Amino acid sequence: GLEGTTHLWLLYFMDKAPRNLVVQVPRQYGRGRGTFALRSPARPNPIAMSAVKLLGIEDGRLSVIGLDCLDGTPLLDIKPYFASTDCFPEAVVGWHRDYARERGERQDGADV
Repeated sequence: GLEGTTHLWLLYFMDKAPRNLVVQVPRQYGRGRGTFALRSPARPNPIAMSAVKLLGIEDGRLSVIGLDCLDGTPLLDIKPYFASTDCFPEAVVGWHRDYARERGERQDGADV
């Protein structure tokens, strides 16, 4: 079971999200980006995932923090989060890195 597990991946079906946006303009960036370059819920494939912290399990119900979906969203799968294989500290999103540099910020959003 999940006893002793601290973090999970939750995969879910965003049944209420729009699916017809190919290019989106995020408020903070001001320029259009393709759907697959963003983490917006508006996408042609409404399957999403969140890495969450497992707070507890009671009567078959999971209590988590960090889930980014609406109440009632259909859950598709639960997977354990393995820090040894699921974490990529060197990962870069090119356009976001460039935007952060222009603003004098680190890629992770912290001040330089």
